[in-house]
Amino acid sequence: MIAIPIKLNREDSAVAPLFGKAKWFAFVEDGKISIEKNETQSGSDVVHWLVEKGVKALVMQKMSQPPYQMIKEEGSITVFYIGSGRILLTEAIKRYENESLVIVDDSNVDEIIKIKR
Repeated sequence: MIAIPIKLNREDSAVAPLFGKAKWFAFVEDGKISIEKNETQSGSDVVHWLVEKGVKALVMQKMSQPPYQMIKEEGSITVFYIGSGRILLTEAIKRYENESLVIVDDSNVDEIIKIKR
C-alpha cells in the first residue's frame, strides 16, 4: 500500500507539501485509490497511523526530522521524494509506478529533509 499526503478529499487533488500537516491521505492499493482524513496532530502520529494501516511506501514532498527518524527506525516503510511544486495525485502515482521517484535514505536525506544535526 502506498500513502500520499494530499490537499483535498478528491482524486484530482495536488500532493500536500507538508507531510505531517496534510489534511488528507490517499492510499493506493491494487490500483484502487481511497482517501482518508488525517485525524492526527503531528508527523509522528501520522507515522504510527501509516504503520498501523500497513503502508509500505510513502510519497512526499517535505518532512521534518522526527517522522523521518521514526520511519527509518520502524523499517517497514520506504520513503520516496517526489520533488517540489504542484504535483497532482494522479501524476504522483504515475511517477511511483514508473519508478522515477527518489528513495530517501542516509545518502540523500540531508538535502531532501534538511535534518538538523
